[in-house]
Amino acid sequence: MPEQEVIIRNDTLIEQGTQFESMLKEWGLPSENIIANTDERIRLINNLPSLMANIPAEQRQNATYLSRFVAGALIGLFDASLNYIWNEVVISLRKRIIYFGIDVFFDNAVSTKVRDQYLTEEDLSGIKDRVMLETLKKLEWISNVVYLKLCHILDMRNQIGASHPNSYDINALELLGWLQTCVSEVITDKPSDSAVLIRGIIQGIKTNREPIDDNKIQSIGEAIAKLSSSMAGALLRSLFGIFIADDTSVEMRNNILKISKEVWEYCKEDIKVDFGEKKLLYRNSLQTTKEELAYKFLENCNGLSYLSITERSLTISGLCDDLIQVHDSWDNYYHEVPLAREIMKYISSSVDIPKDREIKLINTFLACRIGREVSYCDGVSPGAIKYYDSLFKLLSEEQIKVTLVELNKYLDSISSGTSIRARNIRQIINILNREDINERLKEIIDYMISFDNKNIIHKVYKDKKFKDISKGILMFS
Repeated sequence: MPEQEVIIRNDTLIEQGTQFESMLKEWGLPSENIIANTDERIRLINNLPSLMANIPAEQRQNATYLSRFVAGALIGLFDASLNYIWNEVVISLRKRIIYFGIDVFFDNAVSTKVRDQYLTEEDLSGIKDRVMLETLKKLEWISNVVYLKLCHILDMRNQIGASHPNSYDINALELLGWLQTCVSEVITDKPSDSAVLIRGIIQGIKTNREPIDDNKIQSIGEAIAKLSSSMAGALLRSLFGIFIADDTSVEMRNNILKISKEVWEYCKEDIKVDFGEKKLLYRNSLQTTKEELAYKFLENCNGLSYLSITERSLTISGLCDDLIQVHDSWDNYYHEVPLAREIMKYISSSVDIPKDREIKLINTFLACRIGREVSYCDGVSPGAIKYYDSLFKLLSEEQIKVTLVELNKYLDSISSGTSIRARNIRQIINILNREDINERLKEIIDYMISFDNKNIIHKVYKDKKFKDISKGILMFS
């Protein structure tokens, strides 16, 4: 288009805007801050062609929102133009929600009290724009950067509209920038290859009624390993949402358990913690079935350590009581195993041990690991010993100190350093004697080992030098 023709067209549009403003004055209507000033309209008109040229022709063809945007912008109603573009953003984001999973979205967007009221696409209109953005960010269906940009545009749309008295005017470059952000990062943004893969997995889960074989699981695992942590998290959330849904079949849940175990390894910590919080939420809201399913999902993924600290504390305490009871009962070698295994499902590192149950847990495992003074299996359950040792291997320095203090109670009841229980204590001390502990703590443990080498470990806590080197380190009551 010749430059002279563009200038004539622009001049005509500006003149029409001026006539519109004059008409308002003539009719006695407010005309101040209704349309943008001449300079801003010229600036926008001059920049619109290049921006439109960057939008593919096939996407412009049916983009009525762009026509409305341009109509409002050319006459100078910048706030109306912003509203048109924002409405299209909302439509696009709702399509994204439907693409990834509307049930997962509602599970995270609304409270459990009203969750049963949100079921279909039509119910998305009941979600406020800000809540929608926050939920999309939480689910990682939009990036944090896009979330921040859209929140800013939403604020501008809400606060600088004609319905809100204000002294701020949108300028042309701001409006063009918001248009570009909305179009390029939301409206015309196509699903990535990762998103297509995730959708394929979800659709396969929903339609497949046969068990997924191990080769397929391995293939899916290899594909997931190449995804970003955000996309892996999006997949895990979708799987969880389907798993706890009321209408999910047994076959579907079994397939989800197989896949989710693969996905779990590639997800960030905050997502795993969120699942633990959801389990507690279902418990508090008396949704027993969902609580049980959430537990099963976490258990399958070795994720019970991500339950809330309160819930873990109460559960571990109860299991410790049960373990001590069976330890003191008949056939304890067999009955200790499932309880010890269950406790360790909640503990994968030292930080998973609730502080208020630390002493109780350590004492319980000490009692069972030191065992009884019988020759059969050295007095310790052969099936449970690996669980007892696994706890002692992961203790922090402070927890090792607690263990050494509690050991004193058991050594008091041992009369010989060559007894079975004394040998079992030496095995525990050997586990605690790690290279990564500080020098003072290692000195204390080495001193205990020297006493054991003389077959008098049961006397170490009464030794003057031991008391001297452990002073201020081991806090005996």
